Amino acid sequence: YREIRTPMFEHTELFQRGVGDSTDVVQKEMYTFNDKGNRSITLKPEGTAGAARAMIEAHLYAEPLPQKMYYVSCPVFRYEKPQSGRLREHHQLGVEVFGAKDASVDAEIIRLAMDVLEGVGVTGLSLNINSIGCPTCRKAYNDALKAFLAPILPELCETCRGRYDRNPMRILDCKEDGEKLTDAPSMLENLCDECAGHFEKLKQYLEAAGISYEIDSRIVRGLDYYTKTVFEIITETENGPLTVCGGGRYDGLVEELGGPATPGIGFGMGV
Repeated sequence: YREIRTPMFEHTELFQRGVGDSTDVVQKEMYTFNDKGNRSITLKPEGTAGAARAMIEAHLYAEPLPQKMYYVSCPVFRYEKPQSGRLREHHQLGVEVFGAKDASVDAEIIRLAMDVLEGVGVTGLSLNINSIGCPTCRKAYNDALKAFLAPILPELCETCRGRYDRNPMRILDCKEDGEKLTDAPSMLENLCDECAGHFEKLKQYLEAAGISYEIDSRIVRGLDYYTKTVFEIITETENGPLTVCGGGRYDGLVEELGGPATPGIGFGMGV
């Protein structure tokens, strides 16, 4: 893995296209302003989109693949009032791998994340995994999910009602309406053959690497670019479980940003 350093700010469009304009990050949490040339720029709210932009700009996709990179002490900015333990400006350590589609790489970076956390003394770690499919199987799932949600939509919070048309899967991530969503259909039951096969391989690789895991069908992560594998690493604290690392696969991101079709996967954790 080689170190990559990306600018503290990027063109706002990068995050609208890459992270997704229906996400909380883009709607509520970005520091965005116009510069003297009246160009909209944004202090980066996460590290992956900038790394993908840099890879495209430097034509790294034309070099031997996979391209493996990491960043450490990467400044990240979130505008909204921080939750407990979070800061408006914080720093992240992250890893990105471009150009590898096999589930073995998913298991590799999960092992790497666990090694990093254990290496700095974080104890009591557990791994939760899920698959959120690809655009092909997610379309049918979204239809089924919206059919389930329609009768209870008036009872859901304002944020969830806003997500219903734009990105209904993000409703599953709601902390307020969790009990009302207990019987919601699972993405895992709606995966296409390719996505289901990828998830089965991931489980096999994790078992081969001696990594225990739980399947949590509610993990969707907060950014639109995720596909297939998503995961969270959790530690137990005095105040309950705390997610200390999150990541997943983003096979459509590079293409969405104007590069050639290039699979990708990564993770981020707060420093």
